[in-house]
Amino acid sequence: MSNAHITVLGARGSIPVSGSRFTRYGGSTTCSALVVDGATVAFIDAGTGLIDAGLMGLELAPSVGVFLTHYHWDHTQGLSMMDEMWSGACDICVWGPDDPQAILERAISPPLFPVSIAEVPSVRFMHMDGPIEIAGLTISPFDVNHPQGAFGYRIDGPNRSVAIVTDHEAGTGLDSEILDAISGSDVLFHDAQYLPREADAHIGWGHSTYVDAARAAAAAGVNELVLTSHNPDRSDVEIDEMVDSARGLFRNTEAARPGMEIVL
Repeated sequence: MSNAHITVLGARGSIPVSGSRFTRYGGSTTCSALVVDGATVAFIDAGTGLIDAGLMGLELAPSVGVFLTHYHWDHTQGLSMMDEMWSGACDICVWGPDDPQAILERAISPPLFPVSIAEVPSVRFMHMDGPIEIAGLTISPFDVNHPQGAFGYRIDGPNRSVAIVTDHEAGTGLDSEILDAISGSDVLFHDAQYLPREADAHIGWGHSTYVDAARAAAAAGVNELVLTSHNPDRSDVEIDEMVDSARGLFRNTEAARPGMEIVL
């Protein structure tokens, strides 16, 4: 039986931040590593947290999958600074919605970036339209509600299942489809970028509140809720307060933070 887990590398939404207010929950944007038997076999999203993989002692497998939820900068910027990609130290396959090759070759190329990702021979791009198996893990995409479209992912491991619903705005017909996709997962990572009092001013921005997250966790029958996509203005203390409020709705709630590990 494989030893598999998810390691959170970044959980900040929209833009990276730094300073003493963001010590525990971090300032790097969204990225998590899928680790099997000591080797990182895949990343879910490629925000600035990706560049901290080495600092956390994570070793990459010879072939690594990068599963993008969508292509906004806070989910791809780490890929542009991934040393192993530019050096050819490992083969990389980038999976995502729509046409990842066309989108990333436009985003990571002059004049937006000094060199083009198209020049890297060790990188492949694949449109994702169904479950993918990698190192004994099954990674399944589903649609979420975010501007220009986005995926969530369900990761089924040898022991447990984890669902990732980040950059999603609750309150549309997609909610029921998402619940079908994540039902019975052990752990749910769910967007909670806004507080309830902030939601009305951000309709259409593609993010949820901790109340939405708690409702989804209860409806899906998960055991643990992890709030993620933290607002860039949200301090450690304020995230603690948000978690306390969420626990009044769903008791087993935490907030994503760099170094957090979830067994699969």
